[in-house]
Formats: sequence, structure tokens, C-alpha cells
Amino acid sequence: MAEKGSKNWVKGLSDAINLATTVAAAVALGYFAGKWLDGKFDTEPWLTLAGFMLGVATGIKAMWEKSFPIKKSIQDIKEKTSKRENE
Repeated sequence: MAEKGSKNWVKGLSDAINLATTVAAAVALGYFAGKWLDGKFDTEPWLTLAGFMLGVATGIKAMWEKSFPIKKSIQDIKEKTSKRENE
């Protein structure tokens, strides 16, 4: 019983680290892409802000999908059910 519990915290830690790095990468990529585009088009700071906000939105979307995976599960069940009905 103790073994099963010890594996749960490892999975939880793994999920947390994965989510944190995904969000950080999305925000950083958006910021630096916006910064680069500002340098190309001389629009500072607008594209930097737009890239940053796009990165934040992408990070929120990643957190939402990780926190509420039920929607995907429901879609999978509907697809399996419709395949069975068509057979």
C-alpha cells in the first residue's frame, strides 16, 4: 500500500514540473518573438506586449487542459460509441 502512495506523489510532481515548464516556455517564446518582431518592424513595445499576452493565453490554455481533462475523455467515449454503432 505504501508503494502505491509513493508513486502518486512522483506522478504529481512530474505533472507539476511539466505544466510549469510549458507555461514558462509559452510566455518566454511569446515575449521574445514579440521583441524580435518589434526590432524588425520598429513597433516597440506593441508586438512585445502582444507576444507576451499570446504566451500568457497559451499558458492558461495549457493549464486549463491539464486541469480539466474530462472534456477529452467525453469526446473519446462518444467516438468509441459512434464507432460501435456504425459496425
